[in-house]
Amino acid sequence: MAFDPGVAWAFLAVGAGTQVGALMLLRRPIRLMRAGGSANGVVVDSEKSMEPGHGASSAFFFDVVEFATREGRSIRVTSEVGRRVARAKGSRVRILYDPDQPHEAELATFPALWLFPVVLSAFGMPFLLAGLAALL
Repeated sequence: MAFDPGVAWAFLAVGAGTQVGALMLLRRPIRLMRAGGSANGVVVDSEKSMEPGHGASSAFFFDVVEFATREGRSIRVTSEVGRRVARAKGSRVRILYDPDQPHEAELATFPALWLFPVVLSAFGMPFLLAGLAALL
């Protein structure tokens, strides 16, 4: 089965675009890891977010975590990645932060750091491969 060249180029464009997007999403976790700021934080609250009209099953909880920088400054951040179940208040979590921008900290968990880039890359890889295969 041969692809129309226009379709092949479209697949290639979608695949390449998703890989570039995944690389862009990787910048933040890599920057946080390279900056070297790491601390143990404490979950002090959870912010609940729900999709309108979808009921309780669509609720996500975003951890609000407080931690102290190396200099002793107390910082409170809200995770950018939600969970279906709220963490218990008082739970200890590891935080990565940039000492120059501690308010941009994030939980040091796989979903918070790597899930979006991995999913985007996995979604786009078949398009990239199909486009390349059709053009070669």
